[in-house]
Amino acid sequence: MVDQEVVGSQLKTDRFPFQSEGDITLAVRNANYTLGPVMLHITMKPGAVIPAHLHKSTTEALYVVEGDFTNEGKQHQAGTSLHFKAGSEHGPHTTKNGCKLLVLWTERTANEAADLTDFVIAKQAT
Repeated sequence: MVDQEVVGSQLKTDRFPFQSEGDITLAVRNANYTLGPVMLHITMKPGAVIPAHLHKSTTEALYVVEGDFTNEGKQHQAGTSLHFKAGSEHGPHTTKNGCKLLVLWTERTANEAADLTDFVIAKQAT
């Protein structure tokens, strides 16, 4: 039995809620850890930047669905996945021609809802 079905055409797309530059949108596919990892679709338009940051208590798996994606100066093509431990600084994330990403966040406890305050710009983390 399926506990939750998310249809792409029914997703609400919002402006990326964290510090960034350029045109970046985010669609949340799941924010309930009891149903598995938080699942986000991020679209970065050409020239967009997400600054170096970390997630204090969540791990992150990032999958490049299409386009070109650059992390810490290294370009990654569609089909690449990157994995970051909780507390591990990563980024900046940039794109020359635009990209679409699927991002999964896992948590320390399965009883917590997604916490957007877990995203910390790296220079603010010290």
